[in-house]
Amino acid sequence: MTETAITEARVARICAVLHKTYRSPRHGNKCNPLDELIYIILSTRTRDQSFRTSYSRLKKRFTSWNRVDQRCVGVLERLLLPGGLGRLKTRQVLGILKSLRVTFGRATLAPLTRMPTDRAEEILTNLPGVGRKVAKCVLMYALGRKVLPVDVHVHRLAGRLGFAVKKRPDTSQDLIEDAVPPNLRYSFHVNAVAHGRAICLQRAPRCEICPISKWCAYYRNRSHES
Repeated sequence: MTETAITEARVARICAVLHKTYRSPRHGNKCNPLDELIYIILSTRTRDQSFRTSYSRLKKRFTSWNRVDQRCVGVLERLLLPGGLGRLKTRQVLGILKSLRVTFGRATLAPLTRMPTDRAEEILTNLPGVGRKVAKCVLMYALGRKVLPVDVHVHRLAGRLGFAVKKRPDTSQDLIEDAVPPNLRYSFHVNAVAHGRAICLQRAPRCEICPISKWCAYYRNRSHES
């Protein structure tokens, strides 16, 4: 499939089938922007259930992010170590909260609700350890902005469907986001994540039961080779 074959109409049909299949799940993501940011930080390079348990422990121990500071290092590490990369994520969380206190006077991302999307993304990506994918997750899930975070699942699915992509998700961010109409970006992201976990696997994808295989360049090429 060529790049020009990825039309808005085709993207809309793909999104409709994926929504019918997966019902656009939120994947546990949060409505509060700071909760969402911490949740995404904890999810990095960690199994689903593991980071969700870590997040629940964190929220149970601390009723407010304003109560979390450098004095809490030991507690944070004990809570986060079972989920993996506990020391790294402790430093990231503390760095983010410290930066927010400098910028806004307290640990909050509430001011972003009143900012244009570009400015809100700039503030997020200036926080310690926050890249564009993480920032866009906060913007999309918690602030309702029409952006498209490109993670490994979105990148894999887009590439297999014939979107113009580069080798890595981060370098493909703008290419994929620009190819999906703003009103379809939330649906495309959340359902691509569900599809990537269930069927469009990195290894041994289950193409024989894929509901969108008729639009998939990868499936057609695979069929021709067999």
